[in-house]
Amino acid sequence: WKENYLILQELQKREIMWYLDNIKKEQPELIEEILKKQNSDIKELDYKVLSENIINDLKQNSFVLWNSWALLSIIEFSDLECPYCIESHKSWILKKALKENKENLNYIFKNFPLPSHKNAGIEAKAAKCVEQIAWWIKYLEYIDNIFNSSEWWWEWFKINSLTPLAIKLWIEKEQFETCFNSTETVWKVEKEFKQWVMLGVNSVPTTLIINNETWKYITISEVIEYEKLKTIINQLD
Repeated sequence: WKENYLILQELQKREIMWYLDNIKKEQPELIEEILKKQNSDIKELDYKVLSENIINDLKQNSFVLWNSWALLSIIEFSDLECPYCIESHKSWILKKALKENKENLNYIFKNFPLPSHKNAGIEAKAAKCVEQIAWWIKYLEYIDNIFNSSEWWWEWFKINSLTPLAIKLWIEKEQFETCFNSTETVWKVEKEFKQWVMLGVNSVPTTLIINNETWKYITISEVIEYEKLKTIINQLD
């Protein structure tokens, strides 16, 4: 049944692409109207402003990828067992933007494990331990491994693989398990969860893009397309 589903999924993609190609040829005015609407939606983005204290709290004890003094910060709140988060992560859209704007952008990953995902909190604890033990060097690599080993709706990362994965990244088993069983680690995950709840968002993946000079920011609560992300970055820059 899994094989049949994958075949149907591929056939649906091809059918959709064929349909879109025909629409573009036969009704270009419709495509133009849709694109205009998208551009107008981007222009009407709702900018908000954070206080310096909230920004400092969001960044405190967090691993910052690339230039820590960059003009813009991308803070991603994600759930390691969320299908949409897996899709977003595997798209590499955020990393593509970071790679192209190393001087102006930096990136922070925060855990937002939804209670409805039974293993998300456990995985978040494991990730925070890797961050703590490896001085953040292996933190994103550990997260990448969990996401990349998960499949949409089919196969989540196996919980009994959390410790072996840490060992694979040269973290001592005993040190990892001691941290994992610590109440302090639970508190660190809960803190990241509460930070985002405080900002009034309750879904994942959610991305916060902050201008570190003006403290203006935009919240993106969706799997965003790269062109739209570029537009938002240019507007905040």
